[in-house]
Amino acid sequence: MKKLWNNKLFRYGLIGIILIALGGAGFLGYYRLARAQGVVTSYEINEELNEKSNAHRAVIYTQDRAFKNEVIDELAKNLADENIYIKVEPVEEIGENRIEEWDKVIILSTVQSSDPPKVALDYINKHKNEKKLSIYLTADSSTWSKDPGHLDVTTAASKSENVTVFSKKIREFLVNE
Repeated sequence: MKKLWNNKLFRYGLIGIILIALGGAGFLGYYRLARAQGVVTSYEINEELNEKSNAHRAVIYTQDRAFKNEVIDELAKNLADENIYIKVEPVEEIGENRIEEWDKVIILSTVQSSDPPKVALDYINKHKNEKKLSIYLTADSSTWSKDPGHLDVTTAASKSENVTVFSKKIREFLVNE
């Protein structure tokens, strides 16, 4: 082994391979952290309507990411005069949702590793035939590659020009009965 280590070509080659592996691992780690979705803090839109019996009730399960926050902010502005109470919740809590408690349930999430978060995917599969469920997914590729085809899903890249696309589609879903 000592003879092998004394060979400059072997030594530089091994050091080069180690540096490339470390650089690749560092890049993948950075990429994964940069793409990580934050956990949104629960809040309400049109909260004064929460106790009104004639108000429509909706919940949006989402993640804390600039694009999704912009979509919901634009949606809130467009719903200011509507009779719709909205609760915004972290997508991680969707498994606790009782769909019958809401007039509309919206999932605004990200496709990572070819699927939305597992809890959201499980919820989607459980309630796939519910008309009160609407799904909006962001993905760099603009598509959900494993979309089962029997769901009405809106997908697009999380680019600023798509903020209005998402907020309009979500608003249409909320105001149409």
